Parts: sequence; C-alpha cells; structure tokens
Amino acid sequence: MSQSSGKQKKFEYLEHPADIAIRVYGRNLEELFENAALGLYDILSPYGKTDGSEYQRNNTFYSDSKEELLVCFLNELLFIALREHLIFYKFLFNIDCSEKEKKLVCDMMGHKIEGVEREVKAVTYHRMKIRKVNNLLQTEVIFDI
Repeated sequence: MSQSSGKQKKFEYLEHPADIAIRVYGRNLEELFENAALGLYDILSPYGKTDGSEYQRNNTFYSDSKEELLVCFLNELLFIALREHLIFYKFLFNIDCSEKEKKLVCDMMGHKIEGVEREVKAVTYHRMKIRKVNNLLQTEVIFDI
C-alpha cells in the first residue's frame, strides 16, 4: 500500500523482517517531513474522532542532522498520539539546515481520537539517510513495533 497525490507517491511500505518500514518522498524537506507524519499515522491507524474541536501545537527541535530532526519530530508525534490521543492533519514547517546545528519549528493543527489500532514503540535511525533521487528527496523510516 502507498499513499500518493496525483502521480507523486507520498510514501510506500517496504518489506522488513521484524518491524514496519516505509520509504518517504518529498519535493523538499517540509513535504518529506509531512509525508513521514502521514506514514506514521497510516501505521497507527487512528480511529474515532472524538469531537469537532481543533488543537494547535508548536514544537521546536534542534539536532546535528536532518535525519535526527525527522526522528525527533516523528517520535514527538508518536508520543502525542499514544499519550494524548491527538493527531495532526496540518503542518507548517520552518526548517533551517544552514548552520552546524539544524532547527525545525513546526506549527500543527489536529484533533482528538479515541485510540489507535496498532501501537508503535519508537521511530528508529536505522537505515535513515535523506537523499535526493530523481529530483525528489527520499528516506527510509523504520518503526519499532
């Protein structure tokens, strides 16, 4: 199964012997991060939107690499989904990779859910490398289940 908008894939599932792996695509870092979030939510399979209320969050992350920023971001989304039953559907990113220390600022809009069908323990760094392939950024994300 993969998610695509028009002709461009957002992410696709990969074979993995023990965990769940996806390959994520994006025209830029912002789209890559958003598509990775969509992949995480697809794996979690949230159900039961609880009410019509919208919730807003602003998070800032710092790291030594783009890959570490992505892992930190996804692990935060995972924590919020499992602990607070809150998932996000709109992301506004400001990613600064110009300095030695990388920075991600993300404004997110979401809603409460009743729960998730599949629990994920963590997002891992294993095999993660953001690279450009055929004019698109892509990376592999492995989720520890």
